Amino acid sequence: MDSCLTFPQKPIPVSIAIVDSTVITAELLEQAFANHPEFKVLGCPRNAEELTRLITQEQPDIVIIKDSQRTGQLRPLALLNQIYELNPSVRSIVLSSNVTRNDIVAYFHAQARGILAADFTDFATLCQCIISVYQGQIWANSEQLVYLIESLSGSKSLNIVDSRGEPILSTREAEVLSLLADGLSNRGIAMALDLSEHTIKNHLFHIFDKLGVSSRTEAIAYALSRRVSKRNAS
Repeated sequence: MDSCLTFPQKPIPVSIAIVDSTVITAELLEQAFANHPEFKVLGCPRNAEELTRLITQEQPDIVIIKDSQRTGQLRPLALLNQIYELNPSVRSIVLSSNVTRNDIVAYFHAQARGILAADFTDFATLCQCIISVYQGQIWANSEQLVYLIESLSGSKSLNIVDSRGEPILSTREAEVLSLLADGLSNRGIAMALDLSEHTIKNHLFHIFDKLGVSSRTEAIAYALSRRVSKRNAS
């Protein structure tokens, strides 16, 4: 098989950890990556302790979590929280055969950067996902994005501040991002705020720059993690 994608102009290879309670599938994935010099598998931890040691010592770029079971210490949600607490710069991808709407929302809340259906994902697509996530993007299909947007229902205010508690966005930018997270197009946002589409594009450019994101999907995911419900705010 040829290389999955033209690789970005960054040091290679991308380092990967594979978490899967089923030894044979982890080994098959490891063997597949061995044929592609743009990737390097650092290890296949079998439990939370091994994962902690690998992340602490090796600091992989990407962790692939294969959802082979919903119980025990290898549950994806628990692992995502563990990984983020150990090293927020490590980016996680979940492979799941039976992911539900609630799973999708919970995984992205827990800082997953990509979710793939294990039974319907070929190796080339997995490679594309890894490189996209490595480049700082979020891998989500349209259905998953709808779930994220719908999960924001009833949560209308944004709480985006820096380490000192100071707002990162201007009041207008926060309004634009909130409407974007509600699923509105640029035209819809412009109509809601009585502004031109050109002005909205400029606001989005500044929002993306301030938040360090590069796409609407990433901005929506960022807003999702910062949304404060009216109930909690009151």
